[in-house]
Amino acid sequence: MAATINSRPNGTPQASTLGENAKPNLLYKIDGHVARVNGIHLLSKEEAIWTISDDRSVRLYMKRDNDQFWPSIHHFMPVPPTAVSFNEETDRLLVGLLNGTVVDFQVADDCNSMEEKRKWQLHAGPVTSVFLSLAQELVFSCAKDKQVFWHCSETAVKMGSFVVEHSCTCMVVDLPFVFIGDQGGNVSVLRLTGSSPQLISKLSAHTGSITCLAWDAVKQQLFSGSADNLVIMWDIGGKRGQAYELNSHKVRVNGVAVASAARRLFSVDDSGRLVCWDMDAPRMETPAWQTSDTCQECNAPFFWNVTAMWQMKVVGLRQHHCRTCGHAVCNSCCSHRTTFPPMGFELPVRICKSCHAKMTEDPSKFDLTPLAVSHEVRTGVTSLHLQQMHGRLATAGQNRVVYIWDIKNLF
Repeated sequence: MAATINSRPNGTPQASTLGENAKPNLLYKIDGHVARVNGIHLLSKEEAIWTISDDRSVRLYMKRDNDQFWPSIHHFMPVPPTAVSFNEETDRLLVGLLNGTVVDFQVADDCNSMEEKRKWQLHAGPVTSVFLSLAQELVFSCAKDKQVFWHCSETAVKMGSFVVEHSCTCMVVDLPFVFIGDQGGNVSVLRLTGSSPQLISKLSAHTGSITCLAWDAVKQQLFSGSADNLVIMWDIGGKRGQAYELNSHKVRVNGVAVASAARRLFSVDDSGRLVCWDMDAPRMETPAWQTSDTCQECNAPFFWNVTAMWQMKVVGLRQHHCRTCGHAVCNSCCSHRTTFPPMGFELPVRICKSCHAKMTEDPSKFDLTPLAVSHEVRTGVTSLHLQQMHGRLATAGQNRVVYIWDIKNLF
């Protein structure tokens, strides 16, 4: 039977770094959608939230005196909306549609109506992300047609474009940088000089499509969630190419949001798992997986090593990898499992006999205190939005219900 390392290596109870009461508290529940909710945007100035849905609706829910949320704006688009972005300084609402169109709305001061300002018929596929850069007066959009466009928000003139290798799935903008996630599991990093894009780097570590991105402008760190169940933190500002894996999901990650002031990261997945990560804790990079024709523990040949199998008169074994040292090992030499939070492993993972022996012999050198806490939303989460100023988080579920959470305890 596989062994599991004790999560309290010093033999004394250790409180979570996030606090004993580290869990979100449900404040409000908003239902009424008859189809999947594709995007949400929680406001900071008002107790209100934008939603877009497959029922073709764009709605602004506002809290009334009876403590319930009711739509003050209920607008139907010609086709389902797939992306939404709202700028509270200008009350500008951008909506991307399934047919590749981007629509720019001006919302009234009383939040009871909105007027279409302009429309761009840009893409040959569903729009996956839209963004308004107020300082540069640019509207950004990307879509599954692999295209990224930016237009002047005042004149509607096209200012530039860029084509990525795979279908665009998500985007974050902090000029002069633009980060674009794609279906191939890559994140393209662009620098805009004037209107000219320059590809600075392509971040490739995920084995599944990029589903969501979040940017910490203070620490200059990028967070990417993927269909491979992983969240990766990319230290862009450090300029050393460091990437840290965060492993606490068993299924596809659908959303990430960063609270830079509190040094917290939130991630959600298809099963309804909401995870809060302590990003103030020191972390270690996961090692690269090594290649070998034989087990680096017992020297048994792997199944492709025909010569060694013939010479040793044995059947080749399947190759595995130790998650803490990266060695290529056979199944019997990596039968032990443990969490290792400093390396991002909040769920038990394989480790080899050598690493297991080190942890067992001197557990004081391996602090396995969790650096993340999780909460079950009880329905798969399709999207989330963080409003850091008031310590609130909104999630949209597969059950077509939007939840608003108080997350101050997690700060």
